[in-house]
Amino acid sequence: MQVNEMEIIPVAHREPPLRNSWGAHSEVAARTIVRLTTADGEVGIGETYGDEQVIAGLESARSHVEGMNPYEYRRLRYNVGDDMVYGAIETALLDLIGRIVGEPVYNLLGGKMRESVDFSAYLFYKYADSDFESAAIAPQEVMSPEAMVEEAREFVDSHGFETLKLKGGVLEPDQEIATLQQLAEEFGRDTPMRIDPNGAWTVGTATRIARELRERDLRIEFLEDPVVSMNAHARLKRNIDYPIATNMYVTEFDHIAPAVTTEAVDIILSDHHYWGGLTGNLRLDHTARTFDLGVGMHSNSHLGVSMAAMAHIGAAMPTVRYACDSHYPWMAEDVIKSPIEFEDGAIAPSDEPGLGVELTKTRSSRCTNGIKKKTCSRTPASTRWLPSTPTRWPIAPTGCQTNRSGDYLIGDHHSL
Repeated sequence: MQVNEMEIIPVAHREPPLRNSWGAHSEVAARTIVRLTTADGEVGIGETYGDEQVIAGLESARSHVEGMNPYEYRRLRYNVGDDMVYGAIETALLDLIGRIVGEPVYNLLGGKMRESVDFSAYLFYKYADSDFESAAIAPQEVMSPEAMVEEAREFVDSHGFETLKLKGGVLEPDQEIATLQQLAEEFGRDTPMRIDPNGAWTVGTATRIARELRERDLRIEFLEDPVVSMNAHARLKRNIDYPIATNMYVTEFDHIAPAVTTEAVDIILSDHHYWGGLTGNLRLDHTARTFDLGVGMHSNSHLGVSMAAMAHIGAAMPTVRYACDSHYPWMAEDVIKSPIEFEDGAIAPSDEPGLGVELTKTRSSRCTNGIKKKTCSRTPASTRWLPSTPTRWPIAPTGCQTNRSGDYLIGDHHSL
């Protein structure tokens, strides 16, 4: 048996203008679907980021994939040499193998440790959607504590989430403290919460916020990436008693040793997209358990193929101690035939062979409309409490939007 063809399929989908410390998401996001086909027509699919570097990496890996035995993916990891590129291909290979042998992916990973995977309500401050009617959830502007409570109520009522995650670093810190306070008053003081300002705060600001949250007796599970570096996290940890989680400063295995020796973090947020695929997440889980670190799961804007993969690996990882993150409730468009649904804030991985999802046969409406709208980052939050100007996305004038993934996908997409 061998893989005859690897297709690399860029897709675009609608995304709401969600705020963070660097600016705002554009209204069009890019993803890439990897589809593998064998000589006898068996298919496996994966999903990953949509930027040019990832697509170029996938193109470079094509010669290693086409003609390979699907079971020989360990050699492929070393041939590819890029965990993000490999992760997308490995997901498709495991989906393919599962379909061939008639087993769900979680069984290929050693079986389920839990029947379903808990997820948090991923709450964002945001601008109003340009199209209220087609929004998946919460189309209104959310730029105050009161508005955030309304958004959270939609998430809880629609999907049954029991844990609330607030994307911070957007409003003044005192307003974000007030937001957490009002969320606790609305949903109960025992509601698990966390806040993620994406490294926007100074050590002094983060120390003050942590101490005030402790005085208010809120159930804060952890602070996620509150400050700007691993060293800053180590300094902060000497000042506070909250656990620290990261998906920004421990993103590969070489980062774990300094994180442990400096006692900078307590929880690593996994992500099969860049931790070397689903088997890479299992390696991370084992390593974290060795050092008594907690494990959660990071999310970026993603579609249904990634959602299915997250459910399978989340069910198979023994050390996942926290509700995982997911942008999926925000997505108004998808590439799979039957969108995945949350039940009481959780997803049970499919028992069907492979990932258990099928691609649609038609393009996303965003692709067929040939959108040409130019985009740029929103003005970032106040520099009075930022340690430095964020550089991940470019700074641009207020009121302008851009597609941070670039123009190369818009109006030039493949059919699925």
